Amino acid sequence: MKYRISARAYAKMLLHASKYPHKAVNGVLLGEEVTHDGELYVLDAVPLFHHCLGLAPLLEVALTQVDSYCKTLGHHIIGYYQANEHIENNSPDNIAYKIGEKIADQCSNGFILMIDNSKMSISCDEVACKCYTVQDSKWKFCEKDVCVDGGDDTLSLTSELLEGKAYQSLIDFDNHLDDITQDWLNRDIDRLVDLSQTA
Repeated sequence: MKYRISARAYAKMLLHASKYPHKAVNGVLLGEEVTHDGELYVLDAVPLFHHCLGLAPLLEVALTQVDSYCKTLGHHIIGYYQANEHIENNSPDNIAYKIGEKIADQCSNGFILMIDNSKMSISCDEVACKCYTVQDSKWKFCEKDVCVDGGDDTLSLTSELLEGKAYQSLIDFDNHLDDITQDWLNRDIDRLVDLSQTA
């Protein structure tokens, strides 16, 4: 199984990690549960938290709202992403596994993307995430199972967004809970990505 990540989803994941470089962050990945030619396509990412990643009541509220949003589009929560606090720590922890398991219960091809802190840079020279899937009832690292839609163009676009400090306007669910007028769908970032792709 290959996991293809849209420019929109990839940019939001890296912007989320860049906005809070001193903290762990997480979010969910949206797409269609149906595979096309052996690929699961991630259409979008929803940044969730940068405070307490696994706090059950807040997580439940967030996932309920995201799920309702997905139903309006005919999408599903198909994956989970996380960036850990420390640069050398790029492996899933108990929180990632627990949320990943819940997603895998609903989506048979559910997966975890860990942002590889050691590969994160403003220049975005390489894809900075690692994929974990359930194999033989255990979560295992899958080398070369992730590809970013648009390849180098998407990496360049993400680099431009980082250089332009677009992460300052990224809203995660923690921000939304502090001020419900803040848009956790990040439509402004969507517009920036869409404009760059049509330019």
